[in-house]
Amino acid sequence: MTRRSYQQFCGLASALDTVGERWTLLIVRDLMAGPKRYTDLAASLHGIGTSLLAERVKQLEADGVITRRDLPPPAASTVYELTDMGWELADALVPLAIWGARHQLKPERTPDRRFQPEWSLTVFARLIATSEPEGRGVYDFTIDGENVHITHVGTSTTVTRGLAPGGADATVTGDSGTVAGLVAGRLAVAEALTTGSLAIDGTDTALHTLVAALPHTADRPN
Repeated sequence: MTRRSYQQFCGLASALDTVGERWTLLIVRDLMAGPKRYTDLAASLHGIGTSLLAERVKQLEADGVITRRDLPPPAASTVYELTDMGWELADALVPLAIWGARHQLKPERTPDRRFQPEWSLTVFARLIATSEPEGRGVYDFTIDGENVHITHVGTSTTVTRGLAPGGADATVTGDSGTVAGLVAGRLAVAEALTTGSLAIDGTDTALHTLVAALPHTADRPN
């Protein structure tokens, strides 16, 4: 398939020439959580179709946004991960994702809208890394009954299904709407705690890191 181009000498147009096709940015979103097998991407991106996914992955690899790596035994599988250029793109997507969550027409989850905790937490993880570039911590989240944890070491973050095997510095429990509202800056932590839609516990340092990374509700547009 021939790639379409805007044929404009403009940074935004050039970016859209590379990643403006349907599903492409969602592949990047999923890889923000950490390396993924092709089957992991296919399972997350429900509805993309295997041939289209293969095409998008191949193009991102050719453009230098992602790369593939063979894991040694016993895993012995191939994973895709973001390159340095891919992480630049990922961090550029964080404000866009926050903007989308803040202004989406349907701010609440409905049965017809699929959800994975990693989708919100990849954005939150990058906010943590940006606000605490020399920090580290492990944070357990239970969202809509699903367990996911963030591992933060300096500017590196990963988002992994399940509770952290070695324990966490902080635990957060809430529903998807509450977490999305917090990450979007539409909801303050104090509000969520007061209504009972959020429960948090952990060390003072870890809790400070989590709260400080969130967008401030005072920054919301009127």
